[in-house]
Amino acid sequence: MAVYDDVVIRLAMLGYEVTDADQPAVQYQINRAERYIKNNTNLPEVPEGLFGVWVDMAAGLFLYDCKAAGKLGEGFDFSAPAKSISEGDTSVTFAGASDGAVTPEARFDALLARMINPPQDELAAYRRMKW
Repeated sequence: MAVYDDVVIRLAMLGYEVTDADQPAVQYQINRAERYIKNNTNLPEVPEGLFGVWVDMAAGLFLYDCKAAGKLGEGFDFSAPAKSISEGDTSVTFAGASDGAVTPEARFDALLARMINPPQDELAAYRRMKW
């Protein structure tokens, strides 16, 4: 359960509190990430040096599925802020996505993409030839 505990801690660091109902889904993503790493490295076990990659990958996959299912909860608000505020003769306009600014949702998606798709050189360091 060491991997499960670390994934729960990583999810808490990102603002998601895991409940008992989430346990099967978290465990599924841990197994999925483990299979990916084993298949990519052609090793029978996940090397100790890839433990952090395994944890991040499982957490990223879990959050991605939660986001797709609309189950992220109150801690994740991706609603667009007001673009323009006017008070009397004063007007303030904030940069938006169309102005080249990155939205909170886009930053979250980029984080998930980095977590789910680890740098290939990290995996390549442990890869062995398949016979």
